[in-house]
Formats: sequence, C-alpha cells, structure tokens
Amino acid sequence: MTGSAGRADLAIEELNPDSDSAVTDFYERVLVPHFRAAELVSSEDFSVSLKEGGTRALVARTGEGSIAGGAVGDLFSRSRVLLLSYLAVPAEGRGMGTGGLLMKALTDLWGRQVNPSLFVMEVEDPRHYGSDRSLGDPEARVRFYERLGARTVPVPYFQPALGPGYQRVRHLLLMVFGGAEAPPGTRRLDGKTVELFLTEYIEASEGPVRSDDTEAQRLLAACRSPGGLPLLRIQDLPASLG
Repeated sequence: MTGSAGRADLAIEELNPDSDSAVTDFYERVLVPHFRAAELVSSEDFSVSLKEGGTRALVARTGEGSIAGGAVGDLFSRSRVLLLSYLAVPAEGRGMGTGGLLMKALTDLWGRQVNPSLFVMEVEDPRHYGSDRSLGDPEARVRFYERLGARTVPVPYFQPALGPGYQRVRHLLLMVFGGAEAPPGTRRLDGKTVELFLTEYIEASEGPVRSDDTEAQRLLAACRSPGGLPLLRIQDLPASLG
C-alpha cells in the first residue's frame, strides 16, 4: 500500500506480527517516545495481542526503509468498535503528510477487514493538557483530526487502567471518525453502541464494572442521553464533561 501522489516514496504496510524484530522496532520507535507510561501497554502484551489478532498495526516507511510513523488498532468484538489505540509520527516522518496517509489507510484497510460499527480514538483534551516537546501539541492534534472529519462524543471519558500497576488516564476526549454507524455527515450516535464499547474496554482492562465505581457509572450513564449522543467539535463541547 503506497502513499498518495507526491508521496510515492512513502509506503504503508501491515506490521508483521511474526517478526519479533519488526515488532520491537515499531514499539521502541513509534510508541515509547510518544506516549506516557500510563497510556502504553507493555511490549510483551503488545506482541502477544498482535499474534492473537486482537490488535493490528500499520507502519509507514520511507523509500529507504526507515519508519516514518505507525498506527495501532484494537477491535472490541461485542460492540464491533475499533479503537485507534495509538497513532504517532516520529520527527523524521513529519511534514510528509504521514498522519493523514495513515488515517486514510487504516480506515480503508481495517474498514474492509472488519467493518467496524465505529472507529474511535482517545485524544488529550487541550483544555487540560499543554504542548509537550516529546508528546506533541494536543490543540493541533484535535484540529488535525477534526479536519479529517472526527468529532467528539460529549461524555466524561477516561482511559481505563491498562493493567495491574497502571492508573486511569483522565481528561481525554472520545472522538469518532467513521464506521458503519457513523458515515460522513452523521450528527448523532446510538448511545447503546458506545456504552457497550466502554463496558467492554473497562472489563478487558480492569475487570467487571463495579456498582460502586462512580466514575465508570457516570461515564456509562452519559451514554443514555435521550435522542442519542451528538458528535461535536471541541468548540461546541460543554465546559465540563465530568
């Protein structure tokens, strides 16, 4: 799979889960430098999930073979929601349209492979996070995704703790960028699909949702808004989602 005209030297391919060296190189060059520890699964868990098929990844390479970026997706089987868990472009891949090419490639390829109900992603809320030299600029990131058509679901979203020893990551936006239930122009979603996905995600990461977990219960309850969940630009979001 090659890049668009003008970027013919940039190739996007599926990461081979059976190549331990390629997986390790991807993890160390694409994921580790661009995500906080609380947001990043271990290299062992990443490798195992790739081999089992629950996780899939795309890698962008220059004509010389160096990594110019990558994307990682996880499919949740009951809701059929595909979470774009990670997308990152190292410094050497920036300024080449790599991020946009990866977004188009993953929606095209993974859309054909699994036909998800929704494509979603977790993005730092720029109202709570500032620009960081290593991690990037949240405001610019949201603008980039919104230019590609992504919109935010107004729920008090947090990333579940990814395993023992991890903490929840708060003040994130849950953005939707396509899928069978969100074709271009969609303004509202069926909250049941979103609630099922969130339940799956929490269960897979932390175990069954507890009745006394007020944070999780508030998140799930927000999905039951009468008339469905609107898809909004960040400028139209309530001042507080919590």
